Amino acid sequence: MTVNGLKADERNVDEMASYWLVRLTASDCSPEERCAFEAWKEEDPAHEDAYLRLQRGGAMFDRHLGDPQIQALADRALKETEPSFWRRRLFQYAAIAASLILAVGVAVSLNTGAGFNREPARQTIASVERYETAIGERSTVALPDGSVITLNTNSLMEVDFTTATRSVRLLKGQGFFEVAKDVGRPFVVTAGDKRVVALGTAFDVRFDKADVVEVTLVEGLVEVAGLDAPEPAENARALPEADQSKVRLNPGERLIAKAETAPAVQKTDAIEETSWRTGKLIFRDRALSAVVEEMNRYSTQRLVLDSDDVRLAEMRVSGSFNAGRATTFVDALEVMHPLRAMRTGENELTLVWQD
Repeated sequence: MTVNGLKADERNVDEMASYWLVRLTASDCSPEERCAFEAWKEEDPAHEDAYLRLQRGGAMFDRHLGDPQIQALADRALKETEPSFWRRRLFQYAAIAASLILAVGVAVSLNTGAGFNREPARQTIASVERYETAIGERSTVALPDGSVITLNTNSLMEVDFTTATRSVRLLKGQGFFEVAKDVGRPFVVTAGDKRVVALGTAFDVRFDKADVVEVTLVEGLVEVAGLDAPEPAENARALPEADQSKVRLNPGERLIAKAETAPAVQKTDAIEETSWRTGKLIFRDRALSAVVEEMNRYSTQRLVLDSDDVRLAEMRVSGSFNAGRATTFVDALEVMHPLRAMRTGENELTLVWQD
């Protein structure tokens, strides 16, 4: 069989990877299609390699997505990479996906991101699915309602879906939630002593410090309340009217909730806050102490600051760095700033001021 004059098995895998890269981000992408993608990815290691390579370049593509020429190229790519041949192949993958759905039950785990290439450890407890990532891992879970959750490094969550509720409990770490709209079932994420309610939106929840919950809204509308607030009603078609015990966020806002203090809402850079999803960490004029703390989340190679020099902690840092690459981060610091790194332990580097 040939496609555009080429044998099907000789057709560039990148074309199909391009199709999936666009299709998986579409609002109408179904759970069956996500399972079909999983089947295609597992068919050949080259498929996953091609997809991950294109995905890593997705951030650059997103920055230019509004450009008319780029949009024209994207439309052309979609048209050319979804001919009847691929439509037939999609049905074949969907058939395989049906068996995968039966095998995994509640959710399907997908790998995304270079350097974060393990599926989250999963355990079923009654109807609850538990997912976990280790230090330096990042994984994506596609849920049966079409929602997608991306788990960051060293994270643990439980997912409990029923016909009436969509409930996720973030026990530790960080997750990015892309929620499929379902007006009859609010999507509820609990972390620490806070509950986040959404109907269809994209937001980030972080719970990796004792008694501190951070919620960043990228798109849509969410409401954050304490666990003692009334549960969202089943079949609710909108978020309930706001009251003083609940906080509603707008896109580009971040809520920081600490124990026994009123939640604080501030404007934030959503791209910077969620850059970890691409395997990059973006810092804009951040204190070195905060940057080092963030970098340490992604690697067993620990970075510490020389405690005898107060200049280090408040030194300002800007840049984009690979998550989990402590040594390359240090190399960049030594080039940009008067610093040097000293090995002070088997898995520890201490940054000192270089006069």
